[in-house]
Amino acid sequence: MRMKNIILPKRQPLVASAFEALMEQLGPQKTTQFWHTFIAPRGNYLKMRRALFGRKNISALYREAKKFNRK
Repeated sequence: MRMKNIILPKRQPLVASAFEALMEQLGPQKTTQFWHTFIAPRGNYLKMRRALFGRKNISALYREAKKFNRK
């Protein structure tokens, strides 16, 4: 039996997509708790923040969190 090659996506877009899904399903507070539990101890936030939040400033993040909490 022949094995197929699996092509993995680049990490940065994958991480961004994963956190976007977490934000949609869990909201900002639980996503942050998850991140701190699994990723923060091994990662460098300053290097990862662009993958997580893109170029959004604090005002844009606040508006998104406020909008999410209204659902």
